[in-house]
Amino acid sequence: MAETIIQLDNVSVTFQQKKASVQAVKDVTIHIQKGDIYGIVGYSGAGKSTLVRVINLLQQPTSGRIQVGDDVLFDNGQEVISTKTLRQKRRKIGMIFQHFNLLYEQTVIQNVGFALKHSNLDKKAMQAKALKLLDMVDLADKADAYPAQLSGGQQQRVAIARALANDPEILISDEATSALDPKNTNQILDLLQRLNTQLGLTVVLITHEMDAVKRIANRVAVMDDGVVIEEGSLLDIFTNSKEPLTKEFVGAEKGSKAIAALEDAHLAQLQPDEIALQLIYFGESVSEPLVVTLYKNFNVEANIIYSNIDVLGETVVGTNFVVLKGTDDNRQKAIDFLKKANVVVKQIKAGDVDHG
Repeated sequence: MAETIIQLDNVSVTFQQKKASVQAVKDVTIHIQKGDIYGIVGYSGAGKSTLVRVINLLQQPTSGRIQVGDDVLFDNGQEVISTKTLRQKRRKIGMIFQHFNLLYEQTVIQNVGFALKHSNLDKKAMQAKALKLLDMVDLADKADAYPAQLSGGQQQRVAIARALANDPEILISDEATSALDPKNTNQILDLLQRLNTQLGLTVVLITHEMDAVKRIANRVAVMDDGVVIEEGSLLDIFTNSKEPLTKEFVGAEKGSKAIAALEDAHLAQLQPDEIALQLIYFGESVSEPLVVTLYKNFNVEANIIYSNIDVLGETVVGTNFVVLKGTDDNRQKAIDFLKKANVVVKQIKAGDVDHG
């Protein structure tokens, strides 16, 4: 059984303003397992960054309970951890941000070494560790360069190396790829995934970009207006989302409005011997000519309205919207065949198209 490393139970954060109070996080419960790459996704202002800052008490919650590893940090409206222990805990939680926050008057290796200044290492050992960390992020050859001489992606790699300086168990990435171009974004995400695998690092990925979550996360929480509206495995969120906002996030990459218009046009014209289905394929099933087989085996015609293939983490997922034409009995046999082939089958009607 996986070990829970972060437990946020019924956490709320309220900011007091002159004339009103603003509840940025509302009764959120999230449990993150050791080794997860846990994506928290939502639009700007959803409360994502506020939520993750309570993990190391950089943001004091108003209520709830926070436990990281074996230590309870906050409960019953107050900190329940000593200042010394909290300081030690924070060293085991690395953070990277959209803005790299580097020291531009210092070299790359000095930037990484800066995070080691409170360690017990002597100067030579600090230098060696900083260089090892730079090698880990493929920047050992830039050790003596200054941040201004590096690309945005390289600067973020320096920030990651610095965040790893105290051998953290958790790395929080708060919109860390938002300022990068697509190529550098993918390189940083792939680096985070590699560090997760090599170091057993638990990664909390805060983003408004579903592509980032799709690329490396194994679990996802969707936030809106301070509330976690949906949470689950990456596959479940993408293939079986329930909330309209989640479907909007998931469907945004597919041109959902155009697809909906196309699908509804077909669905409104269904004949008595036709039925509309959403088919979701996983892994090896994607490459199987299952829809083509339906006519040959069951005398059922399959009109493909829309087809798409996604890669979610390491799993290939295919989605088809089809109209099956045939007798009731033959259509049912075709559906049973698809289910036995590990295809998720959902009947759809006009107005209720699921873009997950």
